[in-house]
Amino acid sequence: MQFRETDLPGIGKKFSIINSEGYKIAVIIHITGKRELFIFEPDDYDDPVCDVVLNEEEANQLASVLMGAYYKPEQENIKEVLIKDLAIEWLKIPPSSPLVGKSIKEENIRMKTGITIIAIIKENNKTIVNPPPDTVLEAGDTIVVVGTREQVEKFSQLYNLNL
Repeated sequence: MQFRETDLPGIGKKFSIINSEGYKIAVIIHITGKRELFIFEPDDYDDPVCDVVLNEEEANQLASVLMGAYYKPEQENIKEVLIKDLAIEWLKIPPSSPLVGKSIKEENIRMKTGITIIAIIKENNKTIVNPPPDTVLEAGDTIVVVGTREQVEKFSQLYNLNL
């Protein structure tokens, strides 16, 4: 899928999506609130095969339907069950935390708490994605952790981190 946002000075914004089958869907949101929806065939992005004008209320209703507010396919319900207890948190390490100066492996974080550190954002905004176990944690680092809600709470309490 390709997504593109374009400013249209004096008009509003245009959002374009090209789906996996090559169809292009373009939405223009005018500064007046009017919405225009265009659908293009994969081999012709110049002339839409369909164009629909929606007011704000109609656009909101359509968006609600597309987002699954009225009906969720069984596949979506299965995903919801799988991630119901999943928690992802961004936690800043204060100077008083026992994590300061310790490596992920040295602290044995996963064994102690069940959480996994999936990223570290350093104070210079350098991001370490999927940090190796020998990565040393420093005061001021923001760590991105994943686990159950209970595991994240246990981790934050154990290491003096504010949720």
